[in-house]
Amino acid sequence: MRRWLIAFSFCLIAAGAFAQAFPSRPVRVVVPYPAGGVVDIIARSVGERAAATLGQPVVVENRTGAASNIGTEAVAQSAPDGHTLVLASPAHTVNMSLYPKLTWHPLKSFEPVIMVGVIPNVLVVHPSVPAKSVAELIALAKARPGQLNYASAGAGSSVHLATEMLKQAAGVFILHIPYRGQPEATTAMVAGEVQMMALTMALAKPRIESGQLRGLAVTTGKRSTAMPELPTIAESGYPGFDVSTWFAFLAPAGTPAPVVQRLNTDLGAAIRHAEVEKRLRAAGAELNPGTPQELKRFLESDVERWAKVIRQAGIKLE
Repeated sequence: MRRWLIAFSFCLIAAGAFAQAFPSRPVRVVVPYPAGGVVDIIARSVGERAAATLGQPVVVENRTGAASNIGTEAVAQSAPDGHTLVLASPAHTVNMSLYPKLTWHPLKSFEPVIMVGVIPNVLVVHPSVPAKSVAELIALAKARPGQLNYASAGAGSSVHLATEMLKQAAGVFILHIPYRGQPEATTAMVAGEVQMMALTMALAKPRIESGQLRGLAVTTGKRSTAMPELPTIAESGYPGFDVSTWFAFLAPAGTPAPVVQRLNTDLGAAIRHAEVEKRLRAAGAELNPGTPQELKRFLESDVERWAKVIRQAGIKLE
């Protein structure tokens, strides 16, 4: 027992020394999406501020492709020393159920560091659709089975799955029309080529205010501070409905707990900084930083939820 205690003490001392030495070089944040998008904006805004307290530069690297799988895989295979992170979003918990040959696991391959926050999605319809509420839209879908359609940013995207989740909850059939991204889908919506969509707040708000689209509800569990007049889908007859585009920092599995905690503290301070908060809110984000344990529970729940939705919808991608 004494030898075990001595060995354990040495491990604690070594972990503490490692944490004190961290970071010993620039911290790399992999963004598995193109530069200029909202994930990229969040990574650069938070990273720039966090560099001051970490004492090392925070370098953002865009590694795109394969629905975020390429960049995510690169981080999963990186040294677990805290110097390489990924800024994950819903694809992280969705892709395991969509792609059967993934080389990484959303839970086992990563250590949760900190949630940044969420961007609400808004259920919007083209003004030509005679529905001014979720209840009226569902009634219309039931009266015209298969005649309504909806756009998405692509099969397996968060806005695609949010609408599939609503279809399952309401028991209706609405035809899915995928596009190559939200900008293309939004253009099609405004042109009247498609009738409805779950659109991120940053893209939905100006088009609702201009009258190009009609907002029916937000997909989050709480009303959005950006458009508090819109009810939630949960309020509209589907209790428990809560879908958003979330963002979180993750480290490779095996990263020492003291290092994870240091990252949580410094990234959390950066997220809460007034200038960063202002910038992220301008992008439509609602901030919700917390502990690694809280993030772990969220990721576990999200993996389970989307696996069920994808299985019931019969969605399969290669």
